[in-house]
Parts: sequence; C-alpha cells; structure tokens
Amino acid sequence: MISNHLNDVEQRRHDANELSEQIARFLAAGGRIDVPKPAPIKFTSTSDRKHPPTFQRPKVRDETTQRVARIREMAKTLTRNEICEREGIALATLKAIASKHAIKFQVRQKIGTAPNKVPPDMEARLVSEINNCIAGGMNRSQCCKALAISYNMLDRIIRDNEIDFPKLKPAFR
Repeated sequence: MISNHLNDVEQRRHDANELSEQIARFLAAGGRIDVPKPAPIKFTSTSDRKHPPTFQRPKVRDETTQRVARIREMAKTLTRNEICEREGIALATLKAIASKHAIKFQVRQKIGTAPNKVPPDMEARLVSEINNCIAGGMNRSQCCKALAISYNMLDRIIRDNEIDFPKLKPAFR
C-alpha cells in the first residue's frame, strides 16, 4: 500500500526502533511487562432492560403505592375531577398516575343545560345594553364585541325578547 505520508512513516520508524531497543534492555535487566486480563463481558437480560429500576426511597414508594390503591378504589364510583378534589392533586398528575397504572374512571353524567343561558337579571341588563347598541347605530357583530357575548347568545336574546335588530344585508350578492 502506498502511503501519502511516507515521510512521516520514515521519521517515526527511528522512534519505533528506539522504543523497541528500550523495551529489550528493560526485559534484559529483569523487568516484567504485565498484561492485564480483559474485563469479563456482562450480559443483561431483556427483562431487566424493559423495567427500569425505581429510584424512590422505600417510604415514598409505599406512599405512592397507597395513593394508587386509593385512586383505584375511588375510580370505581367517582369522576376524575372529584378524585382530584379529594386527593388534592392536579388533573394532569391524576392522568399520569392513571396511564401508568391502567386506571379507568367513571364518566361524568351529562348535565342538560340550555346553551347560552344566563340568569334573568343578567339577561335584563343585556337587553337594555342591546337596545343602547341599536340606538348607537351598531350592527350585530359590533354589539357582540361591545357586550363580550357570542353571536348565538345575542341572536337568542333578540329572538326571545322580540327585539327589532335587523341583520346586515349581504354586500356583494
């Protein structure tokens, strides 16, 4: 093989010869070169790799185990939010515990509330403010922004209270 660094090889050959002479003199003087045995190869089973060790102290591990058992019992009858209130933990923490320990929760019962409903006194105040918006010459979307309510809520209040608030006509049709 041709070396691109032939000059370097020739220069280092002198150093290599000198080193081999020093080794020969050392061995001739009764010196010994110790060659260590290679370290044995450690094999780990795949089951050890699948389950990493827990780094919790025994006391903390016991508390965690007890908390998981309590949550598992409560999950049979309570919803996630109720468990969070009783345990004093955040919903994200509860979700993490549930995913790690395969806990399923009760589904919350749907509460049949009417959409866009507000208390009657609040609705009466909104009706008067809508009338003020009409008097001010605002259109429906401007009125929604001014009152900080949704368009559907404005539409429902107008319909329920029979307020005359016409929609804008399409501009380019």
